[in-house]
Amino acid sequence: MNQILSTSMPKDDGRNRNKKDWNKKAKEPKIKSDKPRNTKPVAIGSIIKFFAIVILLFGISIIGIGGYSIYNSQNDKKEENLQPTISIENKDERTILLKVTHTKNIAKVEYGWNQEEKLVVNGNNGKYLEKEIKIPSGTNTLRVLIVDENGTVVPYEKQYQVESNINFEVSGNKIKITYNGDKQISYMTYRWNEEEETRIDINGTTIEQEIEAIKGMNSLTVEVVDEDNNIDTKVQKINGVSKPKLEITVDEQKEHFIIITSDDEKLARIEFRLDEDDNKLYELNIEEMDLKELEYILPMAFEEGENLIEVTVFNSNGVSEQTEAMFIKH
Repeated sequence: MNQILSTSMPKDDGRNRNKKDWNKKAKEPKIKSDKPRNTKPVAIGSIIKFFAIVILLFGISIIGIGGYSIYNSQNDKKEENLQPTISIENKDERTILLKVTHTKNIAKVEYGWNQEEKLVVNGNNGKYLEKEIKIPSGTNTLRVLIVDENGTVVPYEKQYQVESNINFEVSGNKIKITYNGDKQISYMTYRWNEEEETRIDINGTTIEQEIEAIKGMNSLTVEVVDEDNNIDTKVQKINGVSKPKLEITVDEQKEHFIIITSDDEKLARIEFRLDEDDNKLYELNIEEMDLKELEYILPMAFEEGENLIEVTVFNSNGVSEQTEAMFIKH
């Protein structure tokens, strides 16, 4: 049988491809698509940027606050450094020199001992001030207030202890000042509160001087100056009381003494002695009567000749006043 040889190429239906052809097809590059990309990754990036900016701003604010705090702290330290400088020098045993230096203008300086009223020194808006201060005897605290141009007040205090040879003995409205020293005393001065002082010259090593007190609570300052200009000072609060008033007259019949007395607070008793005779010493207790004024007629009639009477009146504070009178009966 004749065989017919076909010279036509068989159709390629894909089945005749070898493995090499399939591999080539697998390695062919992918064709880019014209479709838009997914937008989800873009949204996440924006959020990350937003939070990064927020964190950055927060960090800047924290740095700003910290810097401001440091600035304020430095300013506070500068203000502390603007405090006045106070120094005290001892000129001698009883005198100190207060010195105040300030970077600001000084309006005034107030100073005083313990709880007493302070004295004022005008600063004249200068930056330096000094004041010489006498140290009182005993244990005392110097209290100082520095006031600058802005009204800022800076307090300062220091305690001093100085022994004194001056002593006060208070009896009613009388104060007895005593002093015992080793050197010759030139003079002593005393003053009440801030009044003008009174000077008493002394020639000796001791003092025994009696003065009258001022009614009410007042400050007594006594200074004793010796021949070498050493000063002994004592300051003390003294409650002074007034003396009762006393007057002696004669009645119209000229037969009896009349005692007229009064006191600002209260009369306590009256003592009278006749003819300087202690056997004729009498006492009239009137404290329970709560009287401020009294006119008392002595019941004893005058005798011929001299009639002498000595009267002492005491008030409720123990302060007394004494006077005498004489009447001659013919």
